[in-house]
Amino acid sequence: LSSSSVASMDVRLDRQLSYYFSDKNLWKDDWLAGQLGEDCAGWISIAVIAGFKRVQQITSDLELIKSSLRRIDGLEVHEENVRRWRRLPPKPCTTEVVEGGSTTGDGQVDEQELQIASTATADAPISSAEISPASTPGFRQVPKTGVIFVMDEAAKSGYNAATAHEWANLGQGSPETTKVRNWPTNVRKRLTELNEKGKLSSEAGPFNLNSLEVNEENLHYGNVNGDLALRRAVAKFYNELYRKGKASQYSAENVAIVGGGRLALTRLCCAMDNVNLGHFLPDYTAYAELLSQFKTINSIPIPLDPQNNFRITLKELRREIVGRGLSALLLSNPCNPTGQLIEGEELKNWVRIARETNCSLVLDEIYSRYIYTQRMAPTDAHWRMVSAAQFVDDVNKDPVIVLDGLTKCWRMPGLRICWIVAPKNVIEAVGAAGSFLDGGPSLPTQRACVPLLNAKDVIEQTIMLQVLFSHKRDFLLRRLQDMGVVVEHPPQGTFYCWCDISKLPAPLNNCWGFFRELLREKVIVCPGVFFDVNPGSRRKFNSYDSFVRLSYGPSFKEIQRGLDGMQRMIERHRKAIRGADDELQAPIQVLLIDPQL
Repeated sequence: LSSSSVASMDVRLDRQLSYYFSDKNLWKDDWLAGQLGEDCAGWISIAVIAGFKRVQQITSDLELIKSSLRRIDGLEVHEENVRRWRRLPPKPCTTEVVEGGSTTGDGQVDEQELQIASTATADAPISSAEISPASTPGFRQVPKTGVIFVMDEAAKSGYNAATAHEWANLGQGSPETTKVRNWPTNVRKRLTELNEKGKLSSEAGPFNLNSLEVNEENLHYGNVNGDLALRRAVAKFYNELYRKGKASQYSAENVAIVGGGRLALTRLCCAMDNVNLGHFLPDYTAYAELLSQFKTINSIPIPLDPQNNFRITLKELRREIVGRGLSALLLSNPCNPTGQLIEGEELKNWVRIARETNCSLVLDEIYSRYIYTQRMAPTDAHWRMVSAAQFVDDVNKDPVIVLDGLTKCWRMPGLRICWIVAPKNVIEAVGAAGSFLDGGPSLPTQRACVPLLNAKDVIEQTIMLQVLFSHKRDFLLRRLQDMGVVVEHPPQGTFYCWCDISKLPAPLNNCWGFFRELLREKVIVCPGVFFDVNPGSRRKFNSYDSFVRLSYGPSFKEIQRGLDGMQRMIERHRKAIRGADDELQAPIQVLLIDPQL
């Protein structure tokens, strides 16, 4: 391991072990408190601590664990045992309010748990001294996607697992994985109301995936297109939510399970013939490098006019497909980064045009349940979902391919389980591509995920998801308006705001100036130029340099911390400009000299 990797491991291990012996944990961890005896000041074997699941996920090295325990204030290590110096005080009865109005059920907030679940945090950055400056024969320097680039830049400025609680990561597109007890108070009150109305069976949520079963059977290779049980569950999920009463139904043969959304896109691109593929600007940053890797794909950009709400009319859509000879069209819906949404009759007409023009419609629907509009079906005013699967006539003839997964809508990005739903021949082709690209996803993970596709439970989770993220969205929009940051078209979906910063003072009116200055406040955003999808850098100009994308995926508390930093930055620059203006407008003092002198 490199020195930075070991340092990162030490930080994570110290933090985890400190938490186990903390007052907050021992007040609720009856088992560990019992092992430590009266007042939690007794000895416990270090081997027992080393066997804890979260410790094993970091290291199984007993000596490393001992070293970490010796570094922690308040602990005494003697041979193979460890204890607390201090006796456990009584649990306080006061109610602690989290910034942003969030408390746990008993009034206590686990700050460590909240931060860990708010956003993904990077390990310690690899120092430049550890990277050989010389190139290795046969390899090139591969460009990074926008999000990875900004995270690396933040790491250079001090962002890592040990400092993440001081930062606000509004740049990475990751949903918080926090438990309901750490959600804002107003959100939990709303969930209580919905529970009392019978819309929710539980305020805690329907999904509780705590472990994966690993046994002799699921350690074998699985099917390259995914385990049959999960493929059937995905097909049933789409049929129940989007295709009730329709003659043509999806089956397991219409589904491929893949290890993440980017891998799904990679398999699809690998399976494509020599095609003209249309893609929209702006759109998801990963499309740029992905499309440039496949020489059979001639990617054709279709810029969207901000004056038209970053949308395209049906007439323009047909003209682009026919006029440019497009065989495929790739887009995210809802759109990352603008949050704009194609739904209802408009989406139905997109599917119809794809059918009539014989153009494959590849829809990245990874945000299909982060929806904030009322104009769609199916809906009952408490939940909203969008998928082109609703408007497909024949599941094996209509050229409609949809991508979704557990990453965003289930708030489980670490599982790396996504799927492609498409005609059977497309699934067969992506399976063949997967046979040499990746070999298929983890079998134990797939089998553990089958219960997560129960339609009734998904609807309940969607209600909760939309209550939480609508609350964060509205808060973000209010704060941005107060700062003078323009969001001309508020997001209808996703958890992103596409912000026009052109009216801010220089250098904040350029996405790079905004990004660099904001790093000084320990806030991360994503510059707009990364969403100007430009495979192979064929175009020599950049668009969207006066835009930034903000994510409201993290916890309410982290969003608030980020907006506070943004406000300080903007006010500092406005104050500097006012000071300069005052100097220019100051009256000129004329000194009269006495001619007698």
